[in-house]
Amino acid sequence: MKRSGLLLASWALATSLAGGANAQELQELRLKVIGGWSNVTMTTQVEQPFWEKTIPEMSDGRIGADFNSLDTLGLKGNETLRLLSLKVADIVTGPVSFVAGDFKLYDGLDLAGAILDIDTMKKAVDAYRPVIDKNMQDNFNAHLLMMWPSPPQVLFCKGDITGVKDLAGKKIRTFNQTLADFVDAVGGTPVQLSFAEVVPALQRGTVDCGVTGTGPGNSAKWWEVTDHLFPLVLGWAPYFSAVNKDTWDALDEPTRAFLTDAFAKLEAEMWAHVAEVATDGVNCNTGQGECTNGIKANMALVEVSDADRELLAGMVGTTILPRWAERCGEACVADWNGTVGKALGFEAAAK
Repeated sequence: MKRSGLLLASWALATSLAGGANAQELQELRLKVIGGWSNVTMTTQVEQPFWEKTIPEMSDGRIGADFNSLDTLGLKGNETLRLLSLKVADIVTGPVSFVAGDFKLYDGLDLAGAILDIDTMKKAVDAYRPVIDKNMQDNFNAHLLMMWPSPPQVLFCKGDITGVKDLAGKKIRTFNQTLADFVDAVGGTPVQLSFAEVVPALQRGTVDCGVTGTGPGNSAKWWEVTDHLFPLVLGWAPYFSAVNKDTWDALDEPTRAFLTDAFAKLEAEMWAHVAEVATDGVNCNTGQGECTNGIKANMALVEVSDADRELLAGMVGTTILPRWAERCGEACVADWNGTVGKALGFEAAAK
């Protein structure tokens, strides 16, 4: 989203909140908040201003936050819910699939290559909310507040590539098991790395390509260490925000209603921002077209062919979905089939 658009959206959010609970009815709170990475626009342009400006203003200073991003705290992203359960923080943001180390069901919202457009992603997220919220409450003493996608996850590569077939033999950065399944299927070597580790790995040659969002890859300057952008949509790397359940349950009704309304509007702004920066990220990385949120680079754009799309669709059916289903188990797959699978028109089977 253009900066002027974000300012208008923030103003609209503030105005709408003003019409809700009277600020004097709210509890006085100072929340410890861990947000997303500091080098992506979802954090810097939307999430951080929400906590540092919008909420304090609309609550007349009664609700504030000590906001820190994942990387400024030296976190990789997979610790967030455990820290929340220990009440090191009151509210945390993190990548959904990073929780899959503990529970495989979280990868069910980001199966590599299964969701190719943002509208379908919204249907999948809305369908899966109850499943994820129940898992968070049962296992992390957490309550799910929001979920939203990153920009589409694509490939940034060093060296000439013309399509999927050229990924064979490449060492490719992944961040969840379903991406690793994709890399296996194309004949590459998956290398699991956190976002902060990728640029050094590309510089050293530890990896040849990396998967990330079009916008985050630009803002983190992946274009300085890669030269080919292959926009085959491999996923959406969704995020969540969750609150410690004890913190949430201790809120009185006016305060909980105020924050519930605020989070719903923040989530809508996140989705709008991602939709805007998805194309903008491609433009910025390649230097083609309008670039409003990032830095103009000069990467070569690799066109996605119909043959590449057909290969990816085949991998979803024969490799990615079956492997995930086997890892997740029958109960997990039943939940997925009744929610995400129903929304997407897929059916998984667990052996």
